[in-house]
Amino acid sequence: MSFTVYIIPVLIICLMVYALYKKVNAYDSFIKGAKEGAKYAFEILPYMASMIIATAVLRSSDFLKIFNTYLSPLNFINIDIFTLMCFRPISGMASIAVLNDIFKIYGPDSFTGILASVIQGSTDTTLYIITVYFGAVGIRDVKYSVKAGLLIDLISYIIAYTVVKIFLFN
Repeated sequence: MSFTVYIIPVLIICLMVYALYKKVNAYDSFIKGAKEGAKYAFEILPYMASMIIATAVLRSSDFLKIFNTYLSPLNFINIDIFTLMCFRPISGMASIAVLNDIFKIYGPDSFTGILASVIQGSTDTTLYIITVYFGAVGIRDVKYSVKAGLLIDLISYIIAYTVVKIFLFN
């Protein structure tokens, strides 16, 4: 048996010993933290629901396929990578679903599979983070955050393509 199964129990025991040492009622602190966590979870629920609905609508529509037909003369990126690039800033779960589809179609060791993995690992869910976290704390003016985040995502896509092309499939 691996030692990793003991990490959580040992961590909990260490926290209980530390609470005894500091003379803190750990159970009351846990209940207080759980109440605050539940309160914040309900506060961000509308923002999360809106992102989930927007992702589902975009994924079920043919917008990305129609948009990709206009990019096909460029012929440097396929529709699956383009779909991943569109979903990654919006939703982590949707981008994982697209990544899974890419693995099923192309395989994880193909250029497309490796490029998708690098994109998935090197970018973040920019719009999701801005929507949920900024909405939870009441920040309404997010225009520079969105611009900067999406610019960084675009730069990350270009660097991911370049690195995979040069170092792995030269």
